[in-house]
Amino acid sequence: MLAGDMAYSFADLGYPATFVTLLSRNGYTSQRLDASAGQLDAPEPWDWKELLSPAGAKATMEIWGKPQTVGAWEYKIKGKTETSILFLDVDYPGNDKGVREATDRLYGGEPTDRLTQDIILGIGGYRVLKALGRDVDMYHLNESHAAFAAIELLRDAGNTEATRRKCAFTTHTPVAAGNDVFHVETVEGALRGYSWVNWREESSDGIVNLSRLASKYSGVTSAVSMKHSFVAERVIGHDRIVYVTNGAYHRRWVHPELKELYDQYLEGWEDTPSLLGGAVGLPSEALTRAHAVAKRSLVTLVNLHHPKHFDESVLTICVAKRFTGYKRNGMILGDPEKLQKIAEEEGDLQVVYAGRTHPRDASAKGMLADVLRKADLLNRATGKVRVAVLENYDIDMARVLVAGADVWLNNPKRPLEACGTSGIKAAMNGVLNLSVYDGWWLEGGIDGVNGWGVGRRADWSDLSDSVEGEDEVSLYSKLSSSVLPTFYKERERWVDMQKRSIATVGPLFNSYRMVEEYATRVYARASETPAIYSRP
Repeated sequence: MLAGDMAYSFADLGYPATFVTLLSRNGYTSQRLDASAGQLDAPEPWDWKELLSPAGAKATMEIWGKPQTVGAWEYKIKGKTETSILFLDVDYPGNDKGVREATDRLYGGEPTDRLTQDIILGIGGYRVLKALGRDVDMYHLNESHAAFAAIELLRDAGNTEATRRKCAFTTHTPVAAGNDVFHVETVEGALRGYSWVNWREESSDGIVNLSRLASKYSGVTSAVSMKHSFVAERVIGHDRIVYVTNGAYHRRWVHPELKELYDQYLEGWEDTPSLLGGAVGLPSEALTRAHAVAKRSLVTLVNLHHPKHFDESVLTICVAKRFTGYKRNGMILGDPEKLQKIAEEEGDLQVVYAGRTHPRDASAKGMLADVLRKADLLNRATGKVRVAVLENYDIDMARVLVAGADVWLNNPKRPLEACGTSGIKAAMNGVLNLSVYDGWWLEGGIDGVNGWGVGRRADWSDLSDSVEGEDEVSLYSKLSSSVLPTFYKERERWVDMQKRSIATVGPLFNSYRMVEEYATRVYARASETPAIYSRP
């Protein structure tokens, strides 16, 4: 979702850009909830030929000592300039079966498939851009997966310093899944034709770390929030990491009813999202009506799939994100009896869950199964707490949830949340955040003003982990002492907080600001030629 927001913003702002990704014919995973397994997986094919056009060029690369063909399909976004998105295709009859199948599903397959994917993305993408005649001023490597593009650039540039002037690297997470590592012998076997690279010198203790490789050959290495820059220094071993905090594409994520309200009272906000700072002056009744329409869409969606019908008048909390261990998705249900007691004393509560697990993440599937079990337990109780778990979380569902929730809950294990953007999207719709102090919330969250903080607010350089149980105690305390009482007993204050949520988050955490900062703080500094990136 972040890459899409960034692509739309490049087009809107007039920065010419080409995005490169893989064509995964069978998508990520089609999710079916299962009480015992948590999630059952199936391929998720999509009609890509209806959306994409042939890019018109092919290139050859060598993998495992054999030549392989890579082509591309293209999607274009029109704005002040045109943004191109290339989907790399290796499903050609002459290619090895393992290469053709490596990109069939996003994140699928064995570790050697991941290496093949990374080679296709980095080397194949670089060569397709050359075949298309794209004049590239800066190669922006997002995550370690594209690191091999820097090795291709090294051959063409001739030396490390020239390569760094045309390359920038952004690390998006400290967790292992975003920082690919491979045994040096495996890399040597896959890229045996790369005589200009000494893979032994690029390795440490027999391991090639692609994040460190990308950082080495980039003029600037950046993190995606201020806190994450401290974490990334430890993970990558680089002590000069800058940061550009992520942002959300406001045009895509603001609900139509709220858009109409902003158009009336904050004219020009779409072109100049800093004008959302004026949301403190929105009429309370109009904002309440607009949010009610958005919430009705959420309740309607839930009630299509959930036997315990949700009520528009009840406080509704959303927990919508990928299920994985460090995100601790199940925290609010950690003690069902305590949650039930809080609802009995302070007011009814509805919780909406959405999110898929990686098909190979058994621990995350166990977490999801536990959520399903506890949801069933609460739904069979007094009815004071209702829990719905929705299948196949996607962009369309996300747009409904980020606008229709009353509260957006985010409780990852500190300090592993590099940024997080779902809470930003929610805040732009006047939804209040309830979040652990990590990622963007450390920069934008003001306890009791635009939401509530959970747990300890650590110093920027404090990289200690969350203490087990501490955040859960804090979460229940905030629910009982602040969130529920404010919603049910202090409606005027609640609406004022909604206004401040929009006004404090929208102007700063939008993707226009993010792209502008990449242009000035990353691309210009890497290339040392800022004029290339001045706005047309």
